Amino acid sequence: MTSKVSSTDLELAIVLPLGVLAHQLMRVEAQLRLVNMKALDLATESDHRGSAALINAKLEHICEALDSIRTLVTDISRRKRQPERDD
Repeated sequence: MTSKVSSTDLELAIVLPLGVLAHQLMRVEAQLRLVNMKALDLATESDHRGSAALINAKLEHICEALDSIRTLVTDISRRKRQPERDD
């Protein structure tokens, strides 16, 4: 027997946190755009080649986090589409 989830409970548990996360991700995107613009400016200077390994390591961590985020978003999306069961 499953209990019915009220729309208020659903909003507090899922909808509002997703809205906060979406806002945070938009801020992260803006920060990445800024870093990208700085990287383009610095790419013309050859003095920063020694930092390439450090930069690549940081970018790899970012890519791993983004992959994990994509997986979690897909999981949430699938659960949302599953019909409610009456056991």
